[in-house]
Amino acid sequence: MNVLSLFDGISCGQIALERVGIKVDKYYASEIKKKAIEVTQEHYPNTIQLGDVTKLHYEDGKFYSENGTYEVGNIDLLIGGSPCQDFSCLKNTRWGEANGYNGEKSKLFWEYLRLLREVKPKYFLLENVKMKQEYEDNISNILGYKPNRINSSLVSFQTRDRLYWTNINNGIIPLPKDKHISLQDNFDTNEENLKEAKMNYTPSRIRMWNNGNGGKLGACRNITNNDKCNCISRKQDRCPNSGLIAYDGFARFLTRTEIEKGQTLPLGYLKKCSYNQMCDLAGDGWTVDIIAHIFNELLKKEGE
Repeated sequence: MNVLSLFDGISCGQIALERVGIKVDKYYASEIKKKAIEVTQEHYPNTIQLGDVTKLHYEDGKFYSENGTYEVGNIDLLIGGSPCQDFSCLKNTRWGEANGYNGEKSKLFWEYLRLLREVKPKYFLLENVKMKQEYEDNISNILGYKPNRINSSLVSFQTRDRLYWTNINNGIIPLPKDKHISLQDNFDTNEENLKEAKMNYTPSRIRMWNNGNGGKLGACRNITNNDKCNCISRKQDRCPNSGLIAYDGFARFLTRTEIEKGQTLPLGYLKKCSYNQMCDLAGDGWTVDIIAHIFNELLKKEGE
């Protein structure tokens, strides 16, 4: 199977394909973040990096990219989750030019759509955040399929509500079985990791912790005794992201091990990254087991 992954990040899609046993012949990735590319090439050195999606084109079986020209033939699977910040319900303003949203980040959706039309893959998958109904409906009308709304809480201890548009299984993906995974059963006990994740005792962080009471504007949720954390994101210190845990007389963020478990990444996948780098890369990525669940439907289809 030949795969094109747009906004590939740390290649969570490639992990998911491997996890369900789908053989990849060629995996082409469009990504511009250097550290993300380093992580991908460390684990999947055969990945063909194409660079900036806005400079990528496909014609007559060839990719024309900022990294060169590649004879690829047909692409079987196109995947991607275009940056979601401007699609969030908090930042939408209008659907934008040419009946499309014109946010600085989410305009990249149109690059996904352009390449979907150029490549004409057998299968596609697009992921994005929960958004206003009118924007969701616009995307559905363009793609010809309604999204599947799936929460990562079914397969991990992370609450991560997302929309997945695909033509796999005629666009209908059954919900994964609830594994009832609790944060309480997955707390990190490595003291080095815990110390690394401890919050600095500063006025802003004191307000953020609010003596563990939450509920106050700008205060983060106290998840010390909770079964689930909030969405693991690029910046854990932004309310209402993942949540904070009581530790050593104050509070801490999730450790690197907890973050990888919450995103169902292979443990140690981001071990060569600094703590801040791994928060950034993991937060921008997919919950791997959700993508694997979707790809399992593809595996069934291809096996028929």
